[in-house]
Amino acid sequence: MSLSLAGAWNELDVARYKAELYRMWHAGYRAGLSHEKVLSTAGEFRRSPTVERMRLHLLQGAQQRKSLEETIREHRDLFIPFEAALLALGEEAGGLEKILQLLGAYFQAEHRMVLWVKKKMAYPMMNMVAAIFILPFPVLFFGDVTRYVLTVTAELFVAIAFGGTVLSAVAQWFRSRPKVVLARMCRAMALGVESGLPLDRVVKLAVDAAASRNIAEHVGRIPLQQLRGQPLERTFADLKIVPPEMLAALKVADETGNYGDTLEKLAELYGDGF
Repeated sequence: MSLSLAGAWNELDVARYKAELYRMWHAGYRAGLSHEKVLSTAGEFRRSPTVERMRLHLLQGAQQRKSLEETIREHRDLFIPFEAALLALGEEAGGLEKILQLLGAYFQAEHRMVLWVKKKMAYPMMNMVAAIFILPFPVLFFGDVTRYVLTVTAELFVAIAFGGTVLSAVAQWFRSRPKVVLARMCRAMALGVESGLPLDRVVKLAVDAAASRNIAEHVGRIPLQQLRGQPLERTFADLKIVPPEMLAALKVADETGNYGDTLEKLAELYGDGF
């Protein structure tokens, strides 16, 4: 399905609007408001159809008195796996307030990465627009102004109407760069640890958040029993994308048990360039 340029650009901001939704949800929940009340008064997220569908789906579930786990299960495509798992865990364990706060902070950090991606894409996008006007220039040189205007107009229409697919592909390429992947994975692991999940579950959810085939294949080859019992440094030791300084930091975390601070600092380290 083709995606318009404006639609694709706005969809890059999903993390921003999720952060806003979770901050509002956290504030309302902390004030003692019901999920239904908070989600119905949160306002529409018109610039992000994905987040608006998510809000409406959660609101419908709340109105039908369903648990968050039931609601999420019905429409899993609106949630990333670790987000869905943490919401269900928070409600079940009675720690939803903290989970909402952590998710708001997580998606705010994700949005900072998206801003970096947008900055990187600004130059090729300007080149594309310039090319639309420059490439047909020989037609104008020979005096055929009408044909030049029609050509440029048609090219602009195609770029605006269908350029979103190309934009999404370029954005995905930037998001697949090693530092971006590592920052996302470390931040997800930090969130999982702060939420009280066991390390094997933290690793599995962080791999989903990283969205890297290489990392997923590497972790998928480790037997579950081994993953449960071994330290993080050993889990990622043979993965080429993981640099020596990250392995050294994970080793310290394994020895001290201070995973939260270490993983958060790693996420900031790889996020500094964004």
